[in-house]
Amino acid sequence: MPGNKSFMDEFYNETMSEMAGNFFSRRRELESRLEGFGRLASEVRSCGLKALRRWKTFGMLLLGDAGMLEFLRQARVEADLVPPLAAASGEPWRFKPLFALTAHGRYRKSVRYAYQAMRQATQDYIEGAYGTDPKNPKKRIILPNYAGLKTLAETINKEVDAVNTAQCPSTVLAYAKSMDPSAAEKEAVTGGLTGENICKIDEDMAFKRVDFQGLGLPDLPPLPVLEDVENLLDEASGKAWSVSPDKARQALAAVSGS
Repeated sequence: MPGNKSFMDEFYNETMSEMAGNFFSRRRELESRLEGFGRLASEVRSCGLKALRRWKTFGMLLLGDAGMLEFLRQARVEADLVPPLAAASGEPWRFKPLFALTAHGRYRKSVRYAYQAMRQATQDYIEGAYGTDPKNPKKRIILPNYAGLKTLAETINKEVDAVNTAQCPSTVLAYAKSMDPSAAEKEAVTGGLTGENICKIDEDMAFKRVDFQGLGLPDLPPLPVLEDVENLLDEASGKAWSVSPDKARQALAAVSGS
């Protein structure tokens, strides 16, 4: 009957239009989230590089990785994997040495200062620092950071899995065929898509999960506050100075900036 056919056609068209809209809308949203994640990862990577340059400076002041790692072990910080990353971070962070009446005193104060800068940059990288919201200059927000990015990666990967399974192209296509038995029958006669082709469509259109480990972000350990390790720092700088005052002076000169 014409009336029934018209109703069924309209129902079919509306259903297919809504299904296609949901299918492509969800995929576009996920694509947008993945692009945004990439931008955030780039910002966090820059923060990590900033922290590593400060680790490099601190290690130079303690006359090498051995001196730095000895101090950190005494401070109960596991950081054996960090020195190679710091060495590859480029130029060391430079600062103006602190004033003191003696060269030894200036060196000791500078070691403390470098440690504090290293700790702060590391904390900002791991937990995020407060900054201005680019969408609202009057608002302060937590800037992108390692911990937040890792949590976001887990959330996005759950969405990727959901889209790749519950909303994969073959599932949507199968549902569309079920709405139009006559078209499905014609396709069956002509051969239609084979299982191999359907699998290829799913593979080609599948979203890739975020490989967090492959982002190249350094996994830095949190560092104790300066007050808790100040005595250990003074012992470390005192030992370095006693072993070679000339090398300590040279190291301070190498990281000095205006």
